[in-house]
Amino acid sequence: MHHSRPFSLRRGQRVTTTAAAVALTATASLLLSGAGSAEAAGPSRQGSVQRYVALGDSYAAGTGLSPQTDAECKRSSGSYPSWLAETYKPTVFKDVTCSGATTRSLWNKQGSAAPQIAALTKDTDLVTVTLGGNDLGFSDVLTTCVLAGLSTKEGTPCRDALLSSGKNLDADFAKLSTRVPDMLTDIKRRSPEARVVVVGYPNLFPADGSTCGSSVPLAKGDITWLNQAANRLNLLLEMAAYTKQAEFVDTSALFRGKDMCRPSSEQWINPLLPQTPGSAHPNLVGHLMVAHQVYKRLGE
Repeated sequence: MHHSRPFSLRRGQRVTTTAAAVALTATASLLLSGAGSAEAAGPSRQGSVQRYVALGDSYAAGTGLSPQTDAECKRSSGSYPSWLAETYKPTVFKDVTCSGATTRSLWNKQGSAAPQIAALTKDTDLVTVTLGGNDLGFSDVLTTCVLAGLSTKEGTPCRDALLSSGKNLDADFAKLSTRVPDMLTDIKRRSPEARVVVVGYPNLFPADGSTCGSSVPLAKGDITWLNQAANRLNLLLEMAAYTKQAEFVDTSALFRGKDMCRPSSEQWINPLLPQTPGSAHPNLVGHLMVAHQVYKRLGE
């Protein structure tokens, strides 16, 4: 493996001028952050990655980034799995991440996409997976929250609207608490020699919503509520990983101070408005930094 340059921007990937400066600074720090020790250990602790499979939803697919590699799944070569593949240069890299994927997408077709679990083989030695957010209907929740926030910034109008419409987040979490362990069990069954890394979700908003402007039109109480839901999801993923002998990479602290309410030059998350395919998703720098978190974990 050659780890002297673990991460660098590739031709065809564009960032804004301000984000480019952040990316370059981040890349420089990555190059000096102990790649040698990771190389010695190797991501599988026995050597280099040879067969890497990336599973997940839009937060793993790099939705909103260009260039796209799969239009139906809104998959991009700027995603964190692509950065990892660029670094480890496995013999086989299967990226089956897909925007809109739920844990059901592991076992069932999603549009024309095959069940994600079909990408796994006995000799797969690395699996990354980011799934669970869509099981909670998070995209629809955000849409409801924007509409509610445009009406008032007081209280928790989004949470109240969802409750009155019959949305039961507790029931969704209860269902997910059995699906995630089942998912990890089946991944391990298909690829018993693989290191399985569950990559968590970032906190999209600051703890104090007072810094959020017109591009994030949410009530403060709903921002707190949404952050609590994200923390609850990450805790569920972490506990499932622990009980199933998988590994968990927490990204929430990574994005602290880099959320969508920061000035654009400091954002690693795209704001809610203007609405684009990448709204409320990590930008290129965000994916780069997630890749580095996973990279560091693999070197342990």
